[in-house]
Order: sequence, then C-alpha cells, then structure tokens
Amino acid sequence: MPDKITVISVVWMTMISAMLAATFALYDHKPQEAKVYGPFATASAKPYTSVQY
Repeated sequence: MPDKITVISVVWMTMISAMLAATFALYDHKPQEAKVYGPFATASAKPYTSVQY
C-alpha cells in the first residue's frame, strides 16, 4: 500500500482535474448576443456617475 503522502497527492490531483474539467465543460461556450436581459447601456440620456457622499 502506498504511503499517506502519495494517497493524498493522488486524491488532490484527481479533485483538481475534475474541477478543471467541469469548468471547461460548463463555461466553454459563447454567449448568445441576441439575448438581452435588462436595458441597453445607451438608453439613458445622461451619463451614469457614482456619488459616494
């Protein structure tokens, strides 16, 4: 049986590989530009200014 460090390393690499594969599978697509959720950025007549106080 392999030692503890080897088992931990293999489990760690497996988890990281699975998360990386899931990230590519879920987010590797182009967003559809035709769908617009919310108002357009140019709909306002005055520019947006953020006032803190």
